[in-house]
Amino acid sequence: FIMIIDDDERSKVEYIYKLYYGTMYNVAYSILNNQSMAEDAVSEALIKIIDNIKKVDDIASYRTRGFVVIIVRSVSIDMLRSLNRKRDVPLDDYIEFAKNQGDPVFDYLSISESCRRISDCIKVLNRSYADILYMKIELGLTNSEIGKLLNISQDNVRNRLSRARRALLEQLKKEETKYEKRTI
Repeated sequence: FIMIIDDDERSKVEYIYKLYYGTMYNVAYSILNNQSMAEDAVSEALIKIIDNIKKVDDIASYRTRGFVVIIVRSVSIDMLRSLNRKRDVPLDDYIEFAKNQGDPVFDYLSISESCRRISDCIKVLNRSYADILYMKIELGLTNSEIGKLLNISQDNVRNRLSRARRALLEQLKKEETKYEKRTI
C-alpha cells in the first residue's frame, strides 16, 4: 500500500480516525458481531482510506463520512464472506438482512427537489447499487479505483454500475408515477 508522504496527509488520517472511529466500528460490528473482527475491519478500512487520502478534501463532510462507511462496510462484508467460506455457510441470508437494515450513508443530500427525489430513489436501491453509484458519481472514483476498494474486477464494476443505473431509472419512473397521481 501507499505510505503517507507528508504531515498534512498524516494529520488528515489522524483526524479521520478521531472523527469516524466510532462510526467505523459500529458499522463493522453491526455486520460482524464480533469486537476483535470489527477492530480488524476498521484497521483494514483505514489502510484503504490511507491509500486514497488524496481524494479526501473536507474531512467533516457527508461525502467523507459516506466514503468511510462504504469502505468499512465493504471490508467487513469481505471478512464475513471469508469467514463463511471457511464455515461453508451461505451469505445470502446476511445480505438479505443487511438490505432491510437501512444504514443511511447520506446525512443530508437535499439542495433542491430533484436532488431529494434522486436521493430517495437511491436509498431504496440494493445497497451495493447505492454504494457504487455514490462512489462513481459523488466521489468521482474511476472504475479501477472502485474495483480496488471493493475487491472486485473492473468488469464487475461496469456491470454493477450498469445495473445500478437501470435500477435507479426504474425507481425514478415509479416515483414520478406516484407523484403524478398525487397531483391529479
